[in-house]
Amino acid sequence: AMYKKNSLDNNFRGRAGDYNMKKVFFVFLLIFSLLIIGGKEYKCESKEDSFSKIEGYVINNYDFVQNGIKLEYTVDEKLCKEYLRIKQFFEENNFLVLSTENNNITAESENIDYSINICEYNDLIKVQVILINNDVSKSEEELKKLSQKIRNDNFINERYFSFIKGKLNTQDKNLIDDLEKNLNIKVNEYLDINNGCVAEATFEDNQHINIGQIKYDTGSYLIIGTPIIFVTLTINMEDNMEKKS
Repeated sequence: AMYKKNSLDNNFRGRAGDYNMKKVFFVFLLIFSLLIIGGKEYKCESKEDSFSKIEGYVINNYDFVQNGIKLEYTVDEKLCKEYLRIKQFFEENNFLVLSTENNNITAESENIDYSINICEYNDLIKVQVILINNDVSKSEEELKKLSQKIRNDNFINERYFSFIKGKLNTQDKNLIDDLEKNLNIKVNEYLDINNGCVAEATFEDNQHINIGQIKYDTGSYLIIGTPIIFVTLTINMEDNMEKKS
């Protein structure tokens, strides 16, 4: 497959060139409020039909590892009041509350990890609700409904981000070509890295997705996010890496 020359190559090369050692380890925490595509701010929300197609394909063709959803919403409320409201929700519904500090709450319930972050946003409050699940029987749609139980009823704006992670059964699979063919997507940007590859693609309806194939000691994993991957990826980079063309 042929892919357009992209800005990711120069960006990664520039970062790698700042270091004198051959191998550099980057941890990308890809939690964004806006996705930058082509130099423009892209307000993002996954479309249910697109992600349902991704979810079904990954579950049927790979070993499911985890999925997750992030809900962001704004509300005209005092930060401390919203914080206490969510904390009380967890306690009243018998969640295992793990930590409550610095406007963050972490909790567990039914094998789902919950992470809450609350901050001031202009004259409003912005809340991030993240759910990470390791049970293949729980779909993205179920996670969305669970996140909405935490959401303030008086929210002003909201948006959703989803991801799914699967383990590859073979190292020889041409992952990108396989996804292009079976999900009917168009890969716009692609970059080979030392321990895998990353790519940005679109569906026919112009819905953006990000793809990562990352190799760890435990195996090779596929991660797809709509439109971004909002979990941590550990990426190994070398000065002599090359972009696929």
